[in-house]
Amino acid sequence: MRRSFQCPYHAWTYGLDGKLIAAPNIGEMPDVDRVEYGLHRVHVREWLGYVWLCLADEPPSFEATVIGDVDARLGSPDAIVGYQVADLRLGRRIEYDVAANWKQIVENFMECYHCATIHPELTEVLPEFADGLAAQYFVGHGAAFGEDVEGFTVDGSAGLERIPGVGEEQDRRYYAITVRPQVFINLVPDHVVFHRMFPLSASRTLVRCDWLYLPEVVDSGADLDRSVELFHRVNQQDFDACERCQVSMESRSYARGGVPVPSEHHIGEFHDWVRQKVG
Repeated sequence: MRRSFQCPYHAWTYGLDGKLIAAPNIGEMPDVDRVEYGLHRVHVREWLGYVWLCLADEPPSFEATVIGDVDARLGSPDAIVGYQVADLRLGRRIEYDVAANWKQIVENFMECYHCATIHPELTEVLPEFADGLAAQYFVGHGAAFGEDVEGFTVDGSAGLERIPGVGEEQDRRYYAITVRPQVFINLVPDHVVFHRMFPLSASRTLVRCDWLYLPEVVDSGADLDRSVELFHRVNQQDFDACERCQVSMESRSYARGGVPVPSEHHIGEFHDWVRQKVG
């Protein structure tokens, strides 16, 4: 494990506690206080094998916010425990440079009104998404695989080894969780797809997507392509749509928008949440 961070520009080196521990010619700069010139301190929390960071001086309760979003979606934070996310291994990572605002991408992930139109592979695997009215916010509900579908793969063929902790009630189902402001967690029986968004500007977002599998699956060299390809296509389809929406939203003819489906009122709640946070 790395014990320090080094700036690639001037080679100032910092310990894991943020203190400046080395710099070229630092002995000739006695006025440089190694603590004062250390890294900016932030609040962090480790969960699901990821480090969650909050820039606020007084961070809100992690349990009320992050865990709260999982609880609101699954009905209990314990429902995610069986997926053993922290123990899974990275099988594939793909980064997407999306020419769209991060909030546009969040809205896209939160609703499935568009699924029947732009996600042919996904709706083959999850038929309930094909009616144009599917919603992903019903507490505890996971979309069921089609009767002839063997696994969450691009062609519906058999997937990989099921995560042992996944219960029978969660088997052959897909759960999508939005953790505000910028994380999406997708749960299926044999893997987890973990999205993180990094806003780069008002009209550009880097989305980093991880496919996580059991360590023995990754170590065995199993073919992950069919498994990865399904959500990779979903991502490409979604981000293409978001980019087209971004262009349209910048038109002077655009006055207001939304999703005209009663069951998608949670997007309106997301709008309220954003206004509260930035207001």
